[in-house]
Amino acid sequence: MIAVIGAGVSGLSCAWWLRRQGAEVVVYEADDRVGGKVSTEGGAVLREEGPHTLLADEELLQWLQSLGLSPVWPSQAGAVRHVLLDGCYRRLPEGPLQLLGGNLLSWGGKWKVIRGMLRPGAGSAGLDSVATFCDSRFGSEVLAKVLDPMVGGVFAGDPQELRLQEALPELAEAAQCRGPFLSGLLKMRKRMEGRRACTLQGGLQQLPLRLAAELDVRLNCPVTALRREGAGWRLRTAAGWERAQQVVLALPAAQAATLLHPLAPALADACRRIPYAPLAVVSTLLEADALEWPLEGGGALHPEAEGMLTLGHLSVSNSYPHVCPDGTQLLTSFIGGRRHPERMELSDAEMLLGLNREMAERFGLRARPVSQRVTRWPAALPQGTSLQGRVRRMAQPLAGQGLHVCANWLDGVSLADCLRKGRRLAARLGGVGRPGFA
Repeated sequence: MIAVIGAGVSGLSCAWWLRRQGAEVVVYEADDRVGGKVSTEGGAVLREEGPHTLLADEELLQWLQSLGLSPVWPSQAGAVRHVLLDGCYRRLPEGPLQLLGGNLLSWGGKWKVIRGMLRPGAGSAGLDSVATFCDSRFGSEVLAKVLDPMVGGVFAGDPQELRLQEALPELAEAAQCRGPFLSGLLKMRKRMEGRRACTLQGGLQQLPLRLAAELDVRLNCPVTALRREGAGWRLRTAAGWERAQQVVLALPAAQAATLLHPLAPALADACRRIPYAPLAVVSTLLEADALEWPLEGGGALHPEAEGMLTLGHLSVSNSYPHVCPDGTQLLTSFIGGRRHPERMELSDAEMLLGLNREMAERFGLRARPVSQRVTRWPAALPQGTSLQGRVRRMAQPLAGQGLHVCANWLDGVSLADCLRKGRRLAARLGGVGRPGFA
C-alpha cells in the first residue's frame, strides 16, 4: 500500500495517478473535506475562497475533460489588467513591447529595459532574489511598477525575500541563457504558448472532489507519527498503526516537519522555517450600478508604494459573468500578505470598513454591498526561498527509503504545478514512462 498524507491537490493528483497505474493507495486527511486551499462557496453566487484560476495547456485540458470537468473560459471583458500608480489605474503591459510602447515607464526606465533585454544572461541569476534580479537588470522603476505588484498579486510576497529560481523558474531559466536575455525570454514565451487561464463549471473545488471520488480518502484522519519498519513504514492514526510500502507527504510545511522531526531533525527544521504569506480573501457582491467608476477588465494590482489596504482586486464577474445573478457584480479583494501580516489581526468588521472605504475612494462605491464574505488563510501561500533547495538535498536520502514530498511549497505553488508534480511522482513510483502533461 502507498499512503498519501494530505488531500490537497498535490496529494490527490499523485494518488489518482498511482491508482490509475494499479497501485493500492490510501489518502489520509486531517480535515473534514478535500482540496486544501481550493474551496468554492456555491449557490446563486459562486465565490472562490482560495485560488481563482487554473492555467492549463492543451494536454491538461484534455485530461480535465476526460474526468468530466468542464473548463469555463474568461470573457474578453476581463482580458485587461491594471496597476495602480500615483493614485491612478494604468493598463498593465502584456509583454516587453507593450511595456516599451505604453506610458507606464519613463523614457529612462524604458532605456534600462532595452539595455537589460540585450545584456547576456548570467549563470547564477537564479540564485538572486526577484528584487535583486529585476533591479540589477532593469532598474528600480520596473521593480516598483511591474515586478513588485506582480509578486504581491501572485504570491502575496516580498520580492526581496523570494528567490528567482524558486518563485519564477521559467524566468530564471531565461535569465541564465548565454545569449541576450531577450532570446531566453522569447524561448520562455514560446514554451508557455497554449497555456490559458480558466475556471471550472461549478467552481475549482470540483477538481479535488472529482479526483477524490475515485480514491480511498479517509477524512478526519490525521497521521500523527511515522516510523521506519523494515523495508516499509508504519503510520499512526486514531485507528492505530497501519503499514505502507511508500509514503507521500502532501502536507503544509509545518505539518510535514512534525512528522519528519523524529526521522530527520535537520530536514524538519528547514521545512518548519519555510515562510508563508497570510491572506484574507474578501468577496463582495454589489448591485450592477453600485460603482460610479467601475474598474474595467479583470482586475488591478497595487504596488507596495501606493500604501493601499489591499494587494489588489479581481473583477470576477467581468471575467466570468456566470458567477453571480444578472444585475449584480462580484469583486474579490486580497488583504495581508507577507509584508503586512498585521492586517490579519483586524476583525472582519474592521477589515470590511477599510475595504469599503478603499472602494469608495477608488471606484466610487455609492451603495452598500449586497453581501460580503471574509475567508482567512493564516498560512495561505508558501514563499520560494533558499530553504527549498536545502529541503530537496536533505530529502533525497528519505526518498530512497520510500518517503517522498509532494506539496505546493516545493516546485511550484499554482494548481497546474500541483497537478503536474503529483503525476511526476506517481510516474516515478510506478516506474512508468513519459508522464504526459507533467
